[in-house]
Amino acid sequence: MRTEQAAPALGILGCLAVVVTLALPYLVSTGWGSQLGRYYAAGPLGVGAVLFLALVGVVVFLAGARGRTDASTAAGISLALGVVALLVALLWAMSVSLQPLFGFPASWITDHRWYVVAVTTIIPVAAALYARAVL
Repeated sequence: MRTEQAAPALGILGCLAVVVTLALPYLVSTGWGSQLGRYYAAGPLGVGAVLFLALVGVVVFLAGARGRTDASTAAGISLALGVVALLVALLWAMSVSLQPLFGFPASWITDHRWYVVAVTTIIPVAAALYARAVL
C-alpha cells in the first residue's frame, strides 16, 4: 500500500481512537457523569478541544484521501490540527486534577490522561507521513 493512501487511513484511525479513548470512562462506569465532567473540563481549554480537533481531523484526512481537497492542502491542515491537538492534550494532562475521580471503580483512570496523550500522538505522526508522501 502506498504511503499516500496509508497515512490518511492511519490518521483517521488515530482520530477515531482519540474519540474512543475519551469516551471510555463514560462507557465503563455509569453514575460518574459530574465527576467526569470536572475531570474533562480541567485546564485552560479542557479536553473537549482535543475531541473537536480529532473530529475535524477525520474530515480533513477523508477529504484528502478521497480527492475532495488537494492532498498537499489536506496534509498541511491535518499536520497543524494534529500538532495543536497534541499540545492541548499535553496541557490538559499536566493540569488535570485526579481528585474528582477518587473512588472510581477502575484503577486505570489515573493513567487515562496519558493514554489520551499517547493516542493523540498518532494524529500528527500520520499527518507528517502524509505530508512527506504528497510533498
